[in-house]
Amino acid sequence: YEPVLVQEMLTLIMQIVQERRFSGLTPAENLKRELVQKLAIGDATHSQLVKSLPRDLSKYDQLQEILDSVAVYSNPSGFNQGMYSLRWTYWKDLDLYHPRWNSRDLQVAEERYMRYCNVSAMTTQLPRWTRIHPPLKGVAGIATCKVVLKIIRAVIFYAVFSDKLNATRAPDDVLIMALHLLSLGLDICLQWREPSGMSCSNGDSITMLAFACEEIHDGLNYGAGKQSLLSLLVSLMRMQKRENADNFLEADSSNFSSLIESLLKRFAEVDSGCMAKLQQLAPEVVIHLSKALPSNDVHTAGSVSDSEKRKAKARERQAAILAKMRAEQSKFLLSINSASDHDSKSGLDESNKDREDLEESAQDICSLCHDPNSKSPVSFLILLQKSKLLSLIDKGPPSWDQDWPSDKEQAVLNLATNKVGDQAGSNSSSSGTGVISSNQLARLVQNAINEFADYAQPGEISNFLEFVKAQFPSFRNAATPSSLKNGVDRTACTLETLEQDMYKAIRKEMSDNILLSGSGVKNAEFSADEGYIRGSKGSDSVLLGKYIAAFSRERTEHPSSSEDTLDDIARVDSTSQVSTSYGLGPADCDGVYLSSCGHAVHQGCLDRYLSSLKERYARRIIFEGGHIVDPDQGEFLCPVCRRLANSVLPSLPGDFQRVWTEPKISTVTSTNAVGHLATSIEGSNLLWLQQALALLRSAANYVEKRDIWKIFPLQRNERMKQSLNSISHVLCKMYFPSRQDKFSRSKKANHYVIMWDTLTYSLKSMEIAARCGRTCMTPSYSLNGLYKELEATDGFIFSLLLKIVNSLRSKSSLHVLQRFRGIQIFAESICSGVEMDHADSAYGCGGDMSSILKHVEKEVPYPDMQFWKRASDPILSHDAFSSLMWVLFCLPHPFFSCEESLLSLVHIFYIVSITQGILTCCGQHQYTREPGLNDCLISDITRVLEESGWIQQYFVSKYMDTYSNTIDAIRRLSFPYLRRCALLWKLLGTSFSEPFHNGDHVLHALDDDTVDYMDDGIVELNEVQKLEKIFKIPPLDVVFKDHGIRSLVMKWLRHFQKEYEFFGFQSVLHSTPVVPFKLMQLPHVYQDLLERYIKQRCADCKTIIDEPALCLLCGRLCSPNWKMCCRESGCQPHAMACGAGICVFLLIKRTTVLLQRCARQAPWPSPYLDAFGEEDIEMHRGKPLYLNEERYAALTYMVASHGLDRSSKVLGQTTIGSIFSV
Repeated sequence: YEPVLVQEMLTLIMQIVQERRFSGLTPAENLKRELVQKLAIGDATHSQLVKSLPRDLSKYDQLQEILDSVAVYSNPSGFNQGMYSLRWTYWKDLDLYHPRWNSRDLQVAEERYMRYCNVSAMTTQLPRWTRIHPPLKGVAGIATCKVVLKIIRAVIFYAVFSDKLNATRAPDDVLIMALHLLSLGLDICLQWREPSGMSCSNGDSITMLAFACEEIHDGLNYGAGKQSLLSLLVSLMRMQKRENADNFLEADSSNFSSLIESLLKRFAEVDSGCMAKLQQLAPEVVIHLSKALPSNDVHTAGSVSDSEKRKAKARERQAAILAKMRAEQSKFLLSINSASDHDSKSGLDESNKDREDLEESAQDICSLCHDPNSKSPVSFLILLQKSKLLSLIDKGPPSWDQDWPSDKEQAVLNLATNKVGDQAGSNSSSSGTGVISSNQLARLVQNAINEFADYAQPGEISNFLEFVKAQFPSFRNAATPSSLKNGVDRTACTLETLEQDMYKAIRKEMSDNILLSGSGVKNAEFSADEGYIRGSKGSDSVLLGKYIAAFSRERTEHPSSSEDTLDDIARVDSTSQVSTSYGLGPADCDGVYLSSCGHAVHQGCLDRYLSSLKERYARRIIFEGGHIVDPDQGEFLCPVCRRLANSVLPSLPGDFQRVWTEPKISTVTSTNAVGHLATSIEGSNLLWLQQALALLRSAANYVEKRDIWKIFPLQRNERMKQSLNSISHVLCKMYFPSRQDKFSRSKKANHYVIMWDTLTYSLKSMEIAARCGRTCMTPSYSLNGLYKELEATDGFIFSLLLKIVNSLRSKSSLHVLQRFRGIQIFAESICSGVEMDHADSAYGCGGDMSSILKHVEKEVPYPDMQFWKRASDPILSHDAFSSLMWVLFCLPHPFFSCEESLLSLVHIFYIVSITQGILTCCGQHQYTREPGLNDCLISDITRVLEESGWIQQYFVSKYMDTYSNTIDAIRRLSFPYLRRCALLWKLLGTSFSEPFHNGDHVLHALDDDTVDYMDDGIVELNEVQKLEKIFKIPPLDVVFKDHGIRSLVMKWLRHFQKEYEFFGFQSVLHSTPVVPFKLMQLPHVYQDLLERYIKQRCADCKTIIDEPALCLLCGRLCSPNWKMCCRESGCQPHAMACGAGICVFLLIKRTTVLLQRCARQAPWPSPYLDAFGEEDIEMHRGKPLYLNEERYAALTYMVASHGLDRSSKVLGQTTIGSIFSV
């Protein structure tokens, strides 16, 4: 306890001599001193600083002015509030002996001083004598009196002559206090010697200087001989230098040699007697003082101490060792290079390729076992989450002052919305298929067998009959048709070869049709009036017959997938059905968003980790994120970044990457013809419509050729499907929540269709997220920002999923038949404007197989029937980008590498986009007859709408600009489609760089400085123009005048009119320009929000809500506290209904935000801050609060980018099941 007492005593003496709070400092100087002391501990908010000040200083009128001079203010962002940090120049004013220091704060301040100034505060921030009231000048004698000097000498003596084996009586903390007190005494002596110094007696000064040279005997215990204060200081200095030199240390907090040397120099400056004494004890210290020469600095620089020499020698030794190591490395590299010089050029290329493979594989090391030599394939951790982002942006942001309807009123409103379009035609139920009789069934089956038998492989007809008997009980006892044949065994090709041949045949037929149309010869296979694709009779029956036979074979070989009949599935509650309005996708959300943290694991390692996690769940709940995840739902945290994941996506093996190389077309004529067409179209400034129609017609014609069915292979792929079980199971659970086991086991449920739908929705969602600014509410329209969003978030996982689906969709005969049927239906809908079944009936072909399938799946279709229904819908009833993606899904994989084909498809669906834009403008009464638009596509559409005005009720928009002209409004509505096409092209950019190499110069046509001063509308139209040039789209006035486009759009309108006049539509299509996603439009002052909602009553139980929570997605007032009487008003049930489990609530009384993700909850800082950027939790301080746009924009972007479960800050505060505590 002796060192502690001495340390406290020296600190008290220092504070008595140095303290000027009430005896010398002005209020401004006191305030500055207090602010420096507080900010040295850490950055602080305005209220924290004011609260830390004494009461008189906190009310000082110049507080803000002095604070701005002492500290730098940083604006609030993200989780951070508005903070003040100490300016660098004011660190020199740090007072280590402030009376309000505690040991912890003082240690923090010293560490921060070292970090900012790179030196120790204890050796640089020495106490100084400052001005004091004249009556109190005598206090200076305390620091220079003989008693204090004896204490200092005793501390230094014990520091020099202490026993190394025992604990020293003068540790560093006590020693530094003694040296500081000695420095203060010397500073007093120096000021006394100055002419303008203190006017008092120099007796104390003389006493101190004489005492420094006074020698004393230590007695017999230490054997140190005669020692004075100066000799002890010299010994201590040399001892410190020896210790530092032996350890190769630089000056730090425990190195006092520089401090002691400065004290010795000041002794020599003050007194000549001390100078003479030091010339004997340490001449190297005072040599520059003994010679009053102009070049004394040179002599000082030349006097190098022994420790510095030893340091220089040590550096030389280290440099020699490093030079020797570099020489050995150079020899080794030279030996490698000399050996590689004997290799051939191909060998070098191969080695480079192997090195790249090794580098790539090194990045994909398992995050659990970290085995770099493992040969097992890795899978990337992914997160699949339901989303309603598209619906939210279609509805637009709610306003804080709107009235939210009650549940009954909302139900009535939804019922009215669902009945929109019933006036367009009769109920669809009247057209439903009735019960089929046994005779009709027998006739259908016999007709189907007769058409199918000549092209069936061995066993296919038997499989077909087994399927019919299993689904129609009335046919089970029927006799087998006498004309039954079981097919002829033929040599079949592989599915990969079939798609390659299909690609070549389509390209050749496209060329031939183009040459015929160019020479004026009409193609006999196309009707000039309707454009119907006339194949050979019954070709679709052959395709569907093979499809039914393949499915029946799968059910026979895997009976577990068919334990329940489809009639049992039909009795499932309607909530388990897929969404019939879209044709595909989950019923309770818009789609599923895919994201990834980028870390990889082995599937076996992950299985063991999850098994271990479940076993020790209760014991290690905190360490394994048990308060965040639910292991029973397959959720877990990434072992590296601790982000949420619920599935894995396998990396693509090299064997399947060959599908991305475009095959060589042997027919030179086809290549030249298509290239000639592209050149002629580009030169004529027209859309590539003719080439797109030729592509779709040729693809449909190839499928309808009966020759391919004679060699069509029966092929399955079980090996790759095992690696996709995880993602398939999670997706099936999201798409079919009540029957996921049934659908996931079924061979008829094409999992690649669901994965492709997930990829499509993820691309659309990412395009929406790229519109939002990360820290500002200003929308982002630039193409570079779109690409940065793709690269910064989930671009690599999108590309991986695209390659996996594109590689594996051709591995199963059943899946290929689904795609072939899809391209048939799409071609009819796009080229002819008719539904496939209607066309078959009109031309007297097919229909039997379709009727059988419709009767089997009459209530709850499998995804295949939903996919075919989606393809047969009018092309104008769905958004253009989704239709483009599904057409690409159906086409053979080589078309992904063909720029001309892709660009032509982009053009034809661009026509779909602008047609929907025209219908939206006309429906919103935004179209006015402008000069030059009388005889064009717009006038054609307006004439149709005058006859059938109900059509325009289907095309709606919440973002119509009344001040824009018609052309600009249509271009704005087509902007999202072009941006999504650019994203898709970027994903495919690894195979080819077109067409962006022609548009690279356009990307930087406007620099950022120019954009800042331009109107948002002008910037948006400029970005539209960039994409139009990149995709070679001509001006809209040229497009509107094109007779081919006008004729095609009229077919689409007639198809839409016939479809919904008969069935009626149950939903609407929202056309939305590139507007950023926004949460609720909140008032600028929080008082307005508080007055409106603090006394609001629950819409269900009519009582005042204790803890009101305002939904920022829809504007409904909910409560985080669960109540039986109003369960639907709880935060979690509302989040499931409003945002598919994801919702953001503003807690009115707390001013903070609640982030709800299903059962997970997490707090988010308040978007409302005071004038100094500080929160006022629960409004305790009563300061006016204002909306901070930067914070609100960061929250908005996190919601738009599906980042609530991917933020470490959010997950770090997440809990499950209960409201968080503040």
